[in-house]
Amino acid sequence: MHKPVDNLRVSGLLSGLCLMLLFSACSSSSDGDAQPARVSRDIASRELDGKALYERHCRVCHSMAPPPAIAPPVRGVAFHYREAFDTREAAEAHMVDFIKRPDSKKAICDPEAIERFGLMPAMTLPDDELRAVSAWFWDQYDPAMRDMHRQRSMGGRHGAVDIENGG
Repeated sequence: MHKPVDNLRVSGLLSGLCLMLLFSACSSSSDGDAQPARVSRDIASRELDGKALYERHCRVCHSMAPPPAIAPPVRGVAFHYREAFDTREAAEAHMVDFIKRPDSKKAICDPEAIERFGLMPAMTLPDDELRAVSAWFWDQYDPAMRDMHRQRSMGGRHGAVDIENGG
């Protein structure tokens, strides 16, 4: 027969072992690689890097500046959003909605850009990532794009600079 003190000691050891297993299960992925606990990932997601998200998800189609890849360049998009919206928050909200559900009626760019490139595919990124990359796009505004766009508008399509189509 066991002494009562021994039962308490064993119970404490088992409880500690269970807690260790629980914490290791929370911090390891199914393939055995160590991962930060879920809480840490949630905290990190609040401070998302818009540029890193652009590089991971958007750069394939959107170059930074003319000439375009297969979609309007970032600086052209930023120019059109700055022209269409008074605040960053309104622009972000519109961009998030557009990225999730592209629609030519909601497009901010010139109709010629949609004609040339078509609509982008819907992106299924989490809203916090979409907000972060949209804020980053807003910050890429280059005032020189205003002059380029003005030249294009005044000179027609012949010999003028075309933001979406590469200069």
